[in-house]
Amino acid sequence: MSKARRKSVSRKKVTVDELLKLLPEGYIKQLAAELEVDKWVRKLPAITLFKLVLYSLFSSERLSLRVMEDNFHDAMFQAMLPAFTSDKITWTGIRERLMKLNVEFCHKLYETVYEKVQQLYGSKSLAGYHIKRYDSTMIATFSHLLEGMKVGNTGKGKTQVKLTTEFKDDFLIYMSFHKDQNYLSEETALKEAILHSQHGPKDISIFDKGLKSRKTFGQLDKEHILFVGNLHGNPRYELLYPIWEDHGMSDTDELEFVQDAAVHLYESGQQLLEVKLRLVQFRVKKNGKLLSFVTNVWDLPADVIAEIYQQRWDVEVLFRFMKQEMNLTHFICNDSNAIQVMLYFTMIATMLVLIYKKLNGMQSYKRAKKRFYKELSYSLLLEILESPERAEQLKRTAKKLIQRIQRE
Repeated sequence: MSKARRKSVSRKKVTVDELLKLLPEGYIKQLAAELEVDKWVRKLPAITLFKLVLYSLFSSERLSLRVMEDNFHDAMFQAMLPAFTSDKITWTGIRERLMKLNVEFCHKLYETVYEKVQQLYGSKSLAGYHIKRYDSTMIATFSHLLEGMKVGNTGKGKTQVKLTTEFKDDFLIYMSFHKDQNYLSEETALKEAILHSQHGPKDISIFDKGLKSRKTFGQLDKEHILFVGNLHGNPRYELLYPIWEDHGMSDTDELEFVQDAAVHLYESGQQLLEVKLRLVQFRVKKNGKLLSFVTNVWDLPADVIAEIYQQRWDVEVLFRFMKQEMNLTHFICNDSNAIQVMLYFTMIATMLVLIYKKLNGMQSYKRAKKRFYKELSYSLLLEILESPERAEQLKRTAKKLIQRIQRE
């Protein structure tokens, strides 16, 4: 498929320091004061908790409350704080703070980063449109700790929760957290995610076969939300008129053009949805499988519609990265408030790594995360070495840590 239709803006490389400035420390403190999230808190203010979570996500292969406890007392993390502290923080104290921190504080931090990322880095487009991919992933939990969804032959006491995701352009992520059984259906989860999002006239939403209700297609069209979806097999429809008479121009290396037509789709049974939609069909050359795309985008050629749908795979890659590298395979605390706090902080950390990877021309997510953490560590070390007072504080902290390790 033609890559000439892709539009991107060449940018200079980005440093970790530049990315961390997306959330200035002064703003975080001001927000914490406005929402009074540190009222009655003695040891672990919100800004320190936020830094601890981000540091732990970047530095750890597998995150847990005990890992976060160790990280808090690590001399390198202490260097991220305004002053080195001798406070002893336990994993139970971290858990308690996650369970009680006002989620609105985390949401506002996330929104600030999202808006700045969109303004500074969110310029990727395909054929002049911004691509918004929607999908969900499931994460296992335990029903005696957190009520969740029962899926198939789930073992006794085990349930799952769903994270429904919007992934726009290269960097912009929003995840919603569902534990109610009715959200097990993608008809509910994806529909809600799309309808609750803000859409511009140049945004195209992509979703897979999990969202197949013809009524939902009609609702999206009525609300002027552009979309491209994938239908099962060869759907039943009423032909209105052909859009493109092909002469081999829409074929790609992998796909053979079948048809491009304006249609009315049938719902289950004999009910006809009298909303004009566009049906674009290709056949996979390798195995003969028929691909049927439904859309309300009328100004793009058929092969571009197919190319746009292929962008949905990016969200699958995102899930794999977040599960393998950003500890999204499990929750460190099975409390609803703690999960939402961690989810917002994880989305912020992930967006920073995605920007770092893309703008620095890196191919591997894992390497991008490791290099991000390495650059962060070196930056902290340089900052300490440039200040004799901070260097002396680091020495004292390191000695105390060695003594603590020897006592354990």
